[in-house]
Amino acid sequence: MRAFRAPTMTALHGQLCETLTRAREDQIDLITGVDIQIHNVMAEAKTMEWEFDLKNAWLTKSRWSMMVRQYIDPEALEEWIGLCTSKLGVSGRGIAVMRTKTVKPRGGVTNQLTRRWGSCMISISYRALPKPQIVLHSRTSYLGYLGALDMTVAWMCGKYLARELGLEMKDLSFIWFNENMQWHNFKSLAYLLSNSDPKLREEYRRLMTTQADELSSEDKQLILKSPGLWMSRKWLRKVLQDDERGRHYGEVFYNTFLRVVRRYHTEVLGYEVAKSFEGWKLYRKGPKAGERDVFNKAYLPLPSVPVSTLDFSPIGMPLTRKYGDPFIGGFDDTDDEDD
Repeated sequence: MRAFRAPTMTALHGQLCETLTRAREDQIDLITGVDIQIHNVMAEAKTMEWEFDLKNAWLTKSRWSMMVRQYIDPEALEEWIGLCTSKLGVSGRGIAVMRTKTVKPRGGVTNQLTRRWGSCMISISYRALPKPQIVLHSRTSYLGYLGALDMTVAWMCGKYLARELGLEMKDLSFIWFNENMQWHNFKSLAYLLSNSDPKLREEYRRLMTTQADELSSEDKQLILKSPGLWMSRKWLRKVLQDDERGRHYGEVFYNTFLRVVRRYHTEVLGYEVAKSFEGWKLYRKGPKAGERDVFNKAYLPLPSVPVSTLDFSPIGMPLTRKYGDPFIGGFDDTDDEDD
């Protein structure tokens, strides 16, 4: 069991990401060809104060909308809010749990399935005593990438509930039980290269892009002792080498990797540079082999999307409405509060 504590959710996210990026091999539970993993993580934030910009993770508002629709059932959410407000409030005994929707597996590269072991987020719960608290239970989460959205889902549930209870986000604490905290070697590059902290961003860009013979001995030691940094640098160095050879987007056939390459070019090098890598993808097999298929353009720069501008509108539950009323008063006073 690994325990982490921080004053806010913002600080907790940074602490978890920094732990993964700089962890030594003996501090990591599993190292694979695409990620490193730390298992059985219990992370606590004393308050649910959370600031994050999706742009810094190379994510869009539409990705938030997709995640909300995938995991949160609007009827279950409203019932949960009603249960929390009518049965628990800020001083009631018991724990109200909302299970997330089951997210279907989908095919990936070489026909392998993602989420074949089940949904990544399992449940969100609320307890009032001894202090109002939101708990997120995750099967797994990629820190430095979608982990920030996972935290935002839990934070948003807390935000909706806090409004009904007359609380501020600083009045709620946050617990995240994460069975498998992961760092993906190239999907998590955004945390390193577009970090919101200018000093960290400058440091990581130096560590990731500088030629090995130009790195200081201290930087070399840090990279060699940190599998997360070493493998992320290896992937980015491959991109830099391909850039030097003039490879364009049409020649990158692994779409998941291509997304990261295009984001890197636009968000780090700039849109004008990114446009120089545009190109046609050609059919590789069949009667059209060698003919043009899709023209892969450079991504436009991402807009800023602070989490404070989001809500559950993607499932028809904007923050401007009140929730939970249909369920208040609908429970038998003899109900066992621990059931």
